[in-house]
Amino acid sequence: MNEIQERPRGRDDPLMSRVTSPRVWLLLGDRQGDNAQVLALGRSLGHDLGSPPEIKRIRYDPNCNVRYGARGASLIGVDVARSDTLEPPWPDIVIAIGRRAAPVSRWLKRQTGGRLLNVHLGRPRSAYAHFDLLVTTPQYGLPAAPNVIMLSLPIISHDEAKLEAEAKLWGPRLAHCARPWTAVFIGGSTSQLRFDREVGADFLARAKRHVAERGTLLVTTSPRTDPEIAAMLEAELGSAHFLHSWAPDALNPYQALLRLADGFIVTNDSVSMIAEAADMEKPLYVFELPRREKPRHTNLFQAVRQNFRSRREHRLIAGVPPDLADRAYDGLTRIGWARPRRSIAVVDRKLYDDGLARPLPSIGEQNEPRPWSHRRLPKEERDLVVARIHACYAAKRAQGR
Repeated sequence: MNEIQERPRGRDDPLMSRVTSPRVWLLLGDRQGDNAQVLALGRSLGHDLGSPPEIKRIRYDPNCNVRYGARGASLIGVDVARSDTLEPPWPDIVIAIGRRAAPVSRWLKRQTGGRLLNVHLGRPRSAYAHFDLLVTTPQYGLPAAPNVIMLSLPIISHDEAKLEAEAKLWGPRLAHCARPWTAVFIGGSTSQLRFDREVGADFLARAKRHVAERGTLLVTTSPRTDPEIAAMLEAELGSAHFLHSWAPDALNPYQALLRLADGFIVTNDSVSMIAEAADMEKPLYVFELPRREKPRHTNLFQAVRQNFRSRREHRLIAGVPPDLADRAYDGLTRIGWARPRRSIAVVDRKLYDDGLARPLPSIGEQNEPRPWSHRRLPKEERDLVVARIHACYAAKRAQGR
């Protein structure tokens, strides 16, 4: 049974009259990956509360030119006519994600006179003080604070019934493939990471070497995969392996592979894909895409800012304790005046250190003899966040807020 439901808009919803448990709103936008995190946390929280959260779909105006830092606690940038109605009875808890939703959740808190528990995922790009809880992951480089929960991976939650159904559908189609099965999840280039034909050829050579002695690669691409990379895979993999090239209306074996595979290789452009594979508690190898060359600085201010961001990033990756310059930059981040550079490498290092993943070895390189962890970390961290939300909500109630 689905624990998160779309509800009728307005005051006539009978579920809105309940007083035995907090009313929870989930703010969803147009980014599927972001929505998945909010829904995963909402599903877990709703299961704990015994009642489903309410989904509020927010549509944004792409022509709004007010910068995010100047929107404050408002509905600036929201296409109100196309969005779900935001009106009383107000929620007790709101869960949102990303910079566009931050002004909306702050506006909701203002409507409640500060009573609302404002839970924000990711990186809001505004001062910490506006949120009761910030749930973030290492790639954003946010410094610690009492209201910050630093997770190793994004919040995900698998639908076990869907996994089983997809496995039954795809299992017979893959029965001819030799075991063990290594599921290969391929993403694409990002603003920071490069995934061109040269990188694709290196990736394919490493993946084929991984199963050189026995086993089959079960490869699936994604919406962001360059068609040239997909064509290269089709030409080079041959009949010895399985390839699914993503298409909008095609059946996708992704969920089935999560259940059926004996291990995984995932490109590191998508931390969510890595988290979903890690949740399966099977060997996980990460292929690290090379960084793009940084553009030249156009002025002194940009040069100084880039130097501080790069310095902080490199020190985080190395695990070096913060010095005076780091602490100053962290202080500016907490008040919303600085924005650390997004760094996937920080996530990769953390996973390797915790034994949850290993880097996919280069050609001629031996595998690192690190032990595998058998923790189901995504579930542990999701449960931790739910417990923290309960504690914060109870504290607000005890204070009469």
